[in-house]
Amino acid sequence: MPEILLIDDDEFILSMMQGLLETAGFTVLPTADGPQGIEIYQRRNPAAVVLDLGLPSMDGLQVLKRIKQIDPEAKVIVVTGYASEAAAYTARIMGASQFIAKPFTRQVLVEKIEAALKSVP
Repeated sequence: MPEILLIDDDEFILSMMQGLLETAGFTVLPTADGPQGIEIYQRRNPAAVVLDLGLPSMDGLQVLKRIKQIDPEAKVIVVTGYASEAAAYTARIMGASQFIAKPFTRQVLVEKIEAALKSVP
C-alpha cells in the first residue's frame, strides 16, 4: 500500500482527504504543518505528497521547493483553493507532478495521485 504524505492546514480538509485516501487503499501520513511535512518526508520517503499551497507556517511553494531539494524525483500533487493559471504554472515549474483546484471529488484526487505515481520523472 503506497504511503501518501498529506499536508494541509485545514483540519477538516485534512481529515476528509485522509478518509478518502484510506478508503482508496492508501496509507496516509497527515500533517497540518509545512516544516513537519518536510521532516516526515525525510523520515518516511512516501510514494507521493498531496500539498496545500496555502499553509500558514511555511508557504506551500517553499515546502515543494524543499521536498524537491531532498528528492528531485518526489511526486508532489499541489492542491489549492486559490487556483489560478499562474499558481499552476509556478507549481509545475517548481516540479509539481499534478495540480488540483479545490473543491475536488474523491475520484479526481485518486486519479491525480495514481497518475503521479505512474509518471516517470
